[in-house]
Order: sequence, then C-alpha cells, then structure tokens
Amino acid sequence: MNGSRKEALENLQTGTYGVEGEKLDWSYYDTAVLAVATQVHRLFTNPLGAGGKTLDFTNLTIAGQIPQGQQIITRAIKVFYRSIAAKGTAAVQALYDLFATTTVQVKLQNKETMGIWTLQELIGSASLFAVTPTVAGDNIPMIQPKFHGIFPLNNPITLAALTPFEVTVSHHSAVDATLAGDHLKIALCGTMIRIS
Repeated sequence: MNGSRKEALENLQTGTYGVEGEKLDWSYYDTAVLAVATQVHRLFTNPLGAGGKTLDFTNLTIAGQIPQGQQIITRAIKVFYRSIAAKGTAAVQALYDLFATTTVQVKLQNKETMGIWTLQELIGSASLFAVTPTVAGDNIPMIQPKFHGIFPLNNPITLAALTPFEVTVSHHSAVDATLAGDHLKIALCGTMIRIS
C-alpha cells in the first residue's frame, strides 16, 4: 500500500475520539406535568431517574447542573405541549389563557435572571383567538396562530459544567382543570462542548 493511500485510510479512522473534545448539536429538556394547584414548576431540578423521571421527561443526569466535562451554549429555547387526552373545544381558550398568563425564566445561581418570557412569546404566537360559530354552519376563516415553538436567543446563555441552574415556569392564573395532567416540555438547545 502506498503512503498516500495509507494516510487517507488513517485519516478516515480518526475524529471520533480526540483529546481536544468535540462539539455537538444538543438539547437538554425537562417536562412539567400541569396541575390546578401547582403555580410554579422548577424544571431541571429532578434529574433522570429521580421522582419517576424517565428519558422521555428529561435527559439531564445531575440535578440542576450540567455534568462535569460539558458546557452548553444555549442558542434557542424550544417549547412542546402535549395533551394527555382529546379535549372539547372549550379547552382551546383555556390553552390560550395558559400561554398568555405563564412566564418562563432561566436562572443561574448568584445571578439575576438570564431571561424572562411569556409562554406565548416562546411558542411563537402573536395572536390567540378562539372562535365559536355564531350561527350553525358558519365557517368564516380567520388567521390562525402558527406555533413553531422555537425561540432563538440573540445572546446565547452559556451553561458551564457544575454551575447550578433551573428554568422556572410560573402560572400567574390557576391552570384550568381541562388542562390538568398535560405535559409542558422546555428544551435548552445549542452547542454542547464536551470531552470525548
């Protein structure tokens, strides 16, 4: 085998592991279960395996901290909402009320909040307007909100290894009973730098 072919093969076998670490597209996520009596959810405080949290609920392995040997530069916040059952049309207004009266904060220990937003802003809906036909058979089209659920951060939030943090979801009005049990998931997305 000539030298250039051997070098080419060796180059193709490198890159998976390295001493300088690696960069990955990554999301750390956590899920709150809505309840009428719960006004505040402190996300990322119960890690995977604690309090019954399985991998579909969270992927953070240490309570309130990015693991040692990792850093995530958060460039976007993603929001996901899932109902646990089919709902009646009245639940649409309850959902819109929840979006408008719920705030989300990213907090780092010993710092002021790193950002506070309404859920409506994070989900990406400028208008929330539920409609019921005035007369049977009415079908007047109206602009519908486009939920994209990705809120890009103009200024990234760096979560360094072992730095305590949490995302606080606060309902400023009681959660409607029709939404109780539904899942609200928040993901911190960006570039993870870790030792490989």
